[in-house]
Amino acid sequence: MLMRRKFPTSVIHAGSVLDQASILNRYSVIFRDVTLVNSLLGAYSYVQSTTAIYNAEIGPFCSIAGDVTIGLAMHPTHMVSTSPVFYDNEQPLPRFFTKNRQFTDNLPRTAIGADVWIGQGAMIKAGVQIGVGAVIGAGAVVTKDVSPYAVVVGCPGRVIRQRFPQETCGRLLASRWWELGDEKLEALAPFGADVELFLKELERNNK
Repeated sequence: MLMRRKFPTSVIHAGSVLDQASILNRYSVIFRDVTLVNSLLGAYSYVQSTTAIYNAEIGPFCSIAGDVTIGLAMHPTHMVSTSPVFYDNEQPLPRFFTKNRQFTDNLPRTAIGADVWIGQGAMIKAGVQIGVGAVIGAGAVVTKDVSPYAVVVGCPGRVIRQRFPQETCGRLLASRWWELGDEKLEALAPFGADVELFLKELERNNK
């Protein structure tokens, strides 16, 4: 109830857990049993059920499916053991062989640009940067940065194509349409099915 009062234009379904450091921008939606920790969700973005998001910044108009994990923690591979009982006594474990944290860079901030679509069951490593308009296919495991408007599938994730020609991608990025006010977006919406018409209308209105 407190979270609903804190973010009055957003929708938070039952069973979801948001910590006090997380922020929901306007008209965003959190479906059932979502976990959001130290993260920001952009305007008009939604997160489907049983997805977990850790230490991430997610842009506006993002579509995130269910069973997704964003911000997969890293374990050190340069040390003798990858078990946190040897390097991080702040983990919720019953016994440790260290009295302090020896490996602290296990959860760098993940950044996901505007209008990104992330498919069912995808997993995204902490610290990855995903560009505007990218598509992450269902079940993909993303361990490297993704360029704007790239389509990524597989394990490990690989780019199979770009959504649009390079020139069109550049014009879309330059337009920064996702930062426009609601009234302008409503006027542009009828042109949304045709990228070229959308850009021409947007560029005409900006002259």
